[in-house]
Amino acid sequence: MLLVGAGPASLACAYRLARLLEAAGEKREITVIEKSTEVGQHILSGAVMDPRGLDDLFEGRWREEGCPVEAPVQSEAVYYLTPRGKIRFPFVPPTLRNHGGWVVTLSHVVRWLEEKVTALGVNVFAGFPGSEVLFDGERVRGVRTADMGLGRDGTPKESFQPGTDVVAKVTVFGEGSRGSLTKALVQKLGIQGPNPDIYGTGIKELWEVPEGRIAPGEVYHTAGWPLASDHYGGGWIYGMPGNRASIGFVPALDYRDPRFDPWHSAEVWKTHPWIRSILDGGKVIKAGAKTVPEGGFWSQPRLHGDGFLIVGDAGSFLNAPRLKGIHTAVKSGMLAAETIAAALAAGRTDAETLSDYGRRYRESWVWEELHRVRNIRQVFQGNFFTGMVRAGLLLATGGRLIADRIPVKADPAHMESRPAETEQESHPPFRADGSYTFDKVTGVHYAGALHEENQPSHLIVHDLDICRTRCTVEYGNPCQHFCPAAVYEILEDPVRPPPAAGVPAKTLRINHSNCVHCKTCDIMDPYGIITWTVPSDAGGPKYSGM
Repeated sequence: MLLVGAGPASLACAYRLARLLEAAGEKREITVIEKSTEVGQHILSGAVMDPRGLDDLFEGRWREEGCPVEAPVQSEAVYYLTPRGKIRFPFVPPTLRNHGGWVVTLSHVVRWLEEKVTALGVNVFAGFPGSEVLFDGERVRGVRTADMGLGRDGTPKESFQPGTDVVAKVTVFGEGSRGSLTKALVQKLGIQGPNPDIYGTGIKELWEVPEGRIAPGEVYHTAGWPLASDHYGGGWIYGMPGNRASIGFVPALDYRDPRFDPWHSAEVWKTHPWIRSILDGGKVIKAGAKTVPEGGFWSQPRLHGDGFLIVGDAGSFLNAPRLKGIHTAVKSGMLAAETIAAALAAGRTDAETLSDYGRRYRESWVWEELHRVRNIRQVFQGNFFTGMVRAGLLLATGGRLIADRIPVKADPAHMESRPAETEQESHPPFRADGSYTFDKVTGVHYAGALHEENQPSHLIVHDLDICRTRCTVEYGNPCQHFCPAAVYEILEDPVRPPPAAGVPAKTLRINHSNCVHCKTCDIMDPYGIITWTVPSDAGGPKYSGM
């Protein structure tokens, strides 16, 4: 069995499958491949964890088994921010209640899960990015890992090592948000969900703050400023032991203004007087960015097929209104493991046999949870306050208003063509001071992002002429704004003729070594010409401890 990605869904699947096979007296090889050089390095999450998934996986004994946690949730509040003040919600909305939850460092949790699965004989190979899905017709045979040791022009260097074909009876795709192999698989087989995938980009920082500012287990969420009233998103502040605070801001990517900048908006959010009162005098320890799959139930692709299953964020199992996905990822991995064990016992791993995954999902609490909130994210594609009212009605009616499914457009379809150089930005201006607020390059430093310079860029732009002409004129090259790591740099080109009257000629420089693997570019390019692939050096951010 092959599992792609060493996140909570894949590792839960490996653990459950190993235990089931052990109980049945069967010996099967279970292999997990991970694109980062160490398990946990590419894991970025808030995170307040609902323990329900681990309760199921470890039969209520996950704390006794040594799972690392930071603090139980002790108190919580939700605030609507105005530019200078805040309004406390009179009650915590049902979707944001965290009673019984735990503040965790998810990279630590997955490292602990790695220890648990390797103790059961599971092979975990870090530093092996999967670059291609292997097919036999429409049957998934496995995955080919990336060639390593290539020069910038793609030719082999002395250190060249060709990729390896890892073949398995069942391949489980647990790559997380916008996984490159899952994306290719879904597109090839045409198994997209009824709604397109929609996303937010989460910007997270870990701070050490002066003593007494926030207690371990204090949980705050914010809505409102600096986002416009028609822009879904918000922030969090979670108290952790050791005078640490996990903070983050997640704007949705269905915005209209091509100049909107997720990183910029998060740094502006930090300048709010209340947030500053918590952080001022402290210091940032780490920072990072990652997309969040917000589509949920209606954006889920078909989760099974000939020789494969999809789990966790790769299968849109995140409960976006709750901002929770660890517990659902773990449970999806368990359900996949139980499906695989039954398929192996039957001697069949075809699509029909693996479709039992869908039945198990429909009979589980995960289905009930995601089905109940299946339309809530969609009703916020408009005014925030109207969305709040409609979300309340949806919760009261079990998730349905008139139609059972509220359709949405893909995120880049919302972007409006504007002469961006003459438009006012959709968030307040600010200048990074280097100690409290930071520019993107400094953020890359705090993410620990590192890629070898002398290798092919893993960010592929399929038609540079569109960047230099149509995109410059129609959108003002939004890649320079939506990328939170300053990967896409737009420079004036004195050689090329202007693409339109009054529009200077531009060229694109790709700083692939800055990439923090958030995948925003793969989602938000309005022409669909950017493809994010795995780097051949297994490089990227180092989020261990976040």
